Amino acid sequence: MKVDGGIMYILGLGGSGHDFSACICNEYNILGYIEDERITRKKHSFYRGNMNTISKMSSAFYLCEKIGIELEDIDYVIVNNILLNDFYSKYFDKNNVISINHHLAHAFSAFYPSEYEEAAILIIDGAGDMIEDNIYETISFWRGNSEGIHNINTFLGKVVSTNIYNDACIPVENSIGGFYRVITKLLGFGLFDEGKTMGLASYGNDKYYDVMKSLISINKDGSFIISSNSYKEIINLSRNIITFQEKADFAFAAQKITNEAVLNAAIALKKISGCNNLCIAGGVALNSVANYEIYKNGLFRNIFIQPAAGDSGTAIGAALYGLNMVKSGNIYCH
Repeated sequence: MKVDGGIMYILGLGGSGHDFSACICNEYNILGYIEDERITRKKHSFYRGNMNTISKMSSAFYLCEKIGIELEDIDYVIVNNILLNDFYSKYFDKNNVISINHHLAHAFSAFYPSEYEEAAILIIDGAGDMIEDNIYETISFWRGNSEGIHNINTFLGKVVSTNIYNDACIPVENSIGGFYRVITKLLGFGLFDEGKTMGLASYGNDKYYDVMKSLISINKDGSFIISSNSYKEIINLSRNIITFQEKADFAFAAQKITNEAVLNAAIALKKISGCNNLCIAGGVALNSVANYEIYKNGLFRNIFIQPAAGDSGTAIGAALYGLNMVKSGNIYCH
């Protein structure tokens, strides 16, 4: 608490290169959360690399107005590591911004709203932090309890050369989200249209399942392995897919593999953590069909899926990170 007795405010900013968002909390709880797209009316607030058109924290200004505070009243600003600093650098000195791991922000967004005392936390997306040159986190396992959130294991993947897939949609090796994104693009859908692939899959059969599955490894440790060469084979396979039914069959194969990979990761996490509760976040957690596979399996007694599972939800995780660090004394109030 502030020494002058005033209310302390924490601003969590979310997103990556898209899905910008903001969340404000005081030292007790969340006061508000909103995505930029709700204000700018630009879907996913995606700007295709044109930094001059980024909304410049529309969500944060909106929340401040509704709560009745100014940016100057914010005590701590928390972001995830892959949030473009163009989004906030005009208003905050980077030295006054606390940056945390992208998957950790997802984990905070999933665990603390669940209200479980202890839970396994599964984070699956396209790509998170770059751990080393061109190597990114793709799947991560965490455990949350009264002592905080701790990493159990993280799987990594390399960004595939755009020479084989020259588009804004860049594949990532060993990434369930990256795999599903490529399938979505090959089916003729646009960026962020993965939900259309999931819907299309319901009209398909397993015509392409065996050949697609042969290009991928799903391992007992929870990892998902797809190489650059496998992407090339999938791209070549897609060139002969023309009719609606062929596209539906292609989507069916990808969805079935995704179901298996997500369930496999959950099984591995259960074995390592021993927890009866599961929290899920990351873009792949928006795939309700895959989530249902976990539910049907009965692995966990309780399951909480963060509704804002994609990158926009990292604003919630960032704010809750700040709130919990303040409560634990690891951040000292003014």
